Amino acid sequence: MHTLAMHQTVAMIAQEHHRAPSTPFTVASAHRVAQFHIACRAQRCPRKAAALEALATAGRLVPSTRHPR
Repeated sequence: MHTLAMHQTVAMIAQEHHRAPSTPFTVASAHRVAQFHIACRAQRCPRKAAALEALATAGRLVPSTRHPR
């Protein structure tokens, strides 16, 4: 099984991993979360949305206006 497919399967099975964090992410943890949730859409995954927001706030990510995550 492809590595990305494995991550997708694990992420979809464990829905609690998609919940928004109780505290803001650090830049390092936001990077890890964004990479793990690569297959998720931020519009549907509060955890990825929080990670992308943390990266944008830190100046590490410029949100796309053409292709929403």
